[in-house]
Amino acid sequence: MAILAFSIATLAQTGWTVVNSNFTSGNGVGQISIGMNNPNALWAFAIASTGLDLDSFTKSTDGGLTWTKGSFNAGTGLSQLFAIDETTCWALFNTGATQGIYKTINGGTTWTKKGTAYGSSSFADALHFFNASDGVAIGDTIGGYFEIYTTTDGGETWTRVPQANIAAPSPSSETGLTGDYWAINNHIWFGTTNGRIYHSADKGFHWTAVLTPYGNTVAVAPVFADTAHGFAFRSYLDVGLVDTLGMTSDGGATFQKHGVGGLMYGRYVYHIPGTAGTYVGSSGLAGPDQGISYSYDGGLNWTTITSGYDFQATAWTDVATGWAGTTASTKKSTGGMYIYAGDSLLPLAARFTGYPTAISLGQPVTFTNLSSGVRNGSEWSFDGGIPATYSGNTPPAVVYNTPGSYNVRLIVSNDFTSDTLLKTAYIYVGGVGINELSQNAVSVFPNPVKDVMTVQSAWNIKEIQVFNVTGQLLIDQTVNAKTITVNTSGLTTGIYNMKAILENGTINKKVVIQ
Repeated sequence: MAILAFSIATLAQTGWTVVNSNFTSGNGVGQISIGMNNPNALWAFAIASTGLDLDSFTKSTDGGLTWTKGSFNAGTGLSQLFAIDETTCWALFNTGATQGIYKTINGGTTWTKKGTAYGSSSFADALHFFNASDGVAIGDTIGGYFEIYTTTDGGETWTRVPQANIAAPSPSSETGLTGDYWAINNHIWFGTTNGRIYHSADKGFHWTAVLTPYGNTVAVAPVFADTAHGFAFRSYLDVGLVDTLGMTSDGGATFQKHGVGGLMYGRYVYHIPGTAGTYVGSSGLAGPDQGISYSYDGGLNWTTITSGYDFQATAWTDVATGWAGTTASTKKSTGGMYIYAGDSLLPLAARFTGYPTAISLGQPVTFTNLSSGVRNGSEWSFDGGIPATYSGNTPPAVVYNTPGSYNVRLIVSNDFTSDTLLKTAYIYVGGVGINELSQNAVSVFPNPVKDVMTVQSAWNIKEIQVFNVTGQLLIDQTVNAKTITVNTSGLTTGIYNMKAILENGTINKKVVIQ
């Protein structure tokens, strides 16, 4: 457990906590389902060390901090759970006469079969609800076409989708995969053992199918970031590392093969909600090809979190909240479930600001680290400054004793990558007073001025004053912006003195009124 605690901590340095699934010895955690109406309600089912599903579930009502074990006593061969809230959950069983769609409304104490979908010769694969009323259940082929059912009454009754509404299966015994689908809004996709992705844009009532670049001998699974962008990957029947993906930008109408950078652990892949293209991939029960990795760029490049350790499917509500299961522990009542609620999984990016950036000799500058993503190192370089370098998140005030323009560099890093930001000529150091910065810090245009002049600065302008040659104040305009306009139509032709009062000093400029 200490090894896993260390390796998974490298995902974000802090935030991962090992909690008890309360499954019995030898049982691991398989799929984790987040409550559709309550994200703090989590349901997960048990799997043996061999990967076989078991007649046990565990649930949490507090976001994964504590878990309570239960039994279905409703059938065997569990394909999938679909959680609604802390008391209501659906279960799809795939074996024998008892297989079908089951529901509990009392927290798992009893499970009741709903409708007559699926029989002893069927094989039920996946189940999804789009809302409280509309749902779809996907099964293998029977009678020459995929056995797919829809409901519009909250799952009380289920109607098989007509054969004419479903793209025909491949001749060579094409099947679906247990728990394998992805859904967004009214769209849903599922993969097959023959390399195809089926897609419905109307909650499962009509289906098309497309062969992915993997060909018709590889089992594939879909994952999508939105209704247009996603990819197909070798499914969990082909466990381990993935070297290519079938990318799509048209909702799965077409797929193009792309190689991936880094190691992608692709038995399971989860898109993190609220992100444009952040995915987490995991793989377990696959010999040496075990681990977890993530991608920020839609799946093209992957960073390894840890390798050589068993991870099952992950589930996420956002970039800062997720869960992962494992079969690695021999006694799950003392572990087996991992909850993440730490630093977000935003991409690592170096960002900083300094204040002020236009200074006189000896004036200190304060720098603020605004970098995103998880980091365990920040290295600063201050050309011409004292100190010239600093290691750490927040450097001390930096003093500049020589006039000129100076660069500032920040390098942030973690265990897997680094990012560098260089701001050239970022700090301007004048002589003994801020007035020596007047030619660089403020711009006035047009100059000469006819009726309106624009004053622009890199810093907020607090006040603009215009004086005539005798020192009489003619315009006094209070503002708080970096760019302002001043109406000069009331001034006669001549030379005037403009004073710009900035957030970090006062600057004078001569302006000519035509």
